[in-house]
Amino acid sequence: MLIRHWLAVVLIVTSTVIATGNGRAATPPVATAELAPAKDGARALQERLMAPCCWTQTLDVHESEVSTQLRAEIRARLARGEAPEAIEDDFAARFGERIRAVPKGKDPLKRVPVVVGLAMLASAVGLVLVLRRWARGRAEEPALRSEQRDAGGDDYDERLDDELRRLDG
Repeated sequence: MLIRHWLAVVLIVTSTVIATGNGRAATPPVATAELAPAKDGARALQERLMAPCCWTQTLDVHESEVSTQLRAEIRARLARGEAPEAIEDDFAARFGERIRAVPKGKDPLKRVPVVVGLAMLASAVGLVLVLRRWARGRAEEPALRSEQRDAGGDDYDERLDDELRRLDG
């Protein structure tokens, strides 16, 4: 009965965590110097675009003349009120789809909550199975002990009694 109580508590806590979304990883604090570019969306857009000079790094970290010019263009276009998606699409038209660091419509971060939820669900099912096995094992344990006592306990008891009698005197 105690195991059922704990099992119910574990399931309630797990479902509450899943429902509230508190199982997501916390984001680390960001320095205030990094907040300024991200405030207007320039940093986020630069992270999604590759540097067209070498195609090895994104615009936000690459240091080249072309990257510097493109970062300035992004900031200017965002300041004029253009949507980040429109700027990204324009860059893709100018430089090809290769400029996108992540193909359009295939953001892997959208899958993270699904994967985490499935992993938590699988863990909860595994926990239920383990607790059931433990409960079943404890229920069968007293029966096994009594059978072992009945089967081989007499010989042992007799030898123990003989030895105790010898030691007593």
